[in-house]
Amino acid sequence: MSDSVSASASAPVVTLRASEEVKYKNNDPEQTPVPDEFGPTIQHIKAPFEIGDVFLYTVFIGLFFGGLHLYGEEFWSHILATYSRPEIILGGSLIVSQVGFWFWVSLLAVLDLCHFPKSFWRYKIQPQKVPTWDWYTDAFWVALQNQFLVGAPAGLLLYKALEWRGNPIGMELPTIWDLARESIGFLIIEELGFYYGHRLLHHPRLYKRFHKKHHLFTAPIGIAAIYCHPLEHLMCNITPLLLGPVVMKSHILTLWLWITIGQTNAINSHCGFHLPLFPSPLAHDYHHEVFNKNFGTVGFLDWFHDTYGSRELTNEKKMQRDAIAKAKKN
Repeated sequence: MSDSVSASASAPVVTLRASEEVKYKNNDPEQTPVPDEFGPTIQHIKAPFEIGDVFLYTVFIGLFFGGLHLYGEEFWSHILATYSRPEIILGGSLIVSQVGFWFWVSLLAVLDLCHFPKSFWRYKIQPQKVPTWDWYTDAFWVALQNQFLVGAPAGLLLYKALEWRGNPIGMELPTIWDLARESIGFLIIEELGFYYGHRLLHHPRLYKRFHKKHHLFTAPIGIAAIYCHPLEHLMCNITPLLLGPVVMKSHILTLWLWITIGQTNAINSHCGFHLPLFPSPLAHDYHHEVFNKNFGTVGFLDWFHDTYGSRELTNEKKMQRDAIAKAKKN
């Protein structure tokens, strides 16, 4: 890796403007602890494997292929006979992305702002930091800006790219084997694009202008998945997600499933809760806390570049350093 990217492993110190310090003062861990009435929070430690890492996506894939098996041919024949190619590719992709994003964000907003269900607050990762209406109001407008000013033009480019690569709305429906083969390509392309793009944005010359905004949330919330500079949204959120289906010449239905999975993963990674049967968001939550660990999504590039980190690993290394220092003194 180049020196410029390698230097990004140490993020610059973030200095907020006075207005930002007021707006995000609730990120100060001393100011807004979770109320006692929510009960004690559990200790969050990432196990090597958790059922939630695969359960949710197994449900998605099962529902997808179950629906195709029962109604796929009839449904798809109706779609092809009723709508034009642009309506299917552009309109369908817009509906899938918007409904999927705001569905999860709305559920998390109820949990964050209405504290319902209260019992879920035991799963809060950073219980000393409670989301506020100010956080959501600001993030809402930034999310809309990114979805329509960046996402809409990107959708047009996606349409052209899919048409250029093949026939994304063919009558032949995708099979489970198609998805298995293409998913390998999706995951590799997503990890390569997100890891190196994300790490590049942590370079001191780029961080303040393009990535600092996203890190105002040191304790992230779901909608903060796309709370970022427009360039970052295009570079790290949209391109790595959509490039895989283009390269793999995927059917539009497979693309829609991948968009649903990708958005769900991004929102879950920022939700701030380690909920049962959901993938663990601990790695990315820790990235928002310390800035210079866990740049990827899947994790294999963090392992390769030694940028993986966790609270328990950090505490273990600190104990080792303290033990060595104590031994030297003796």
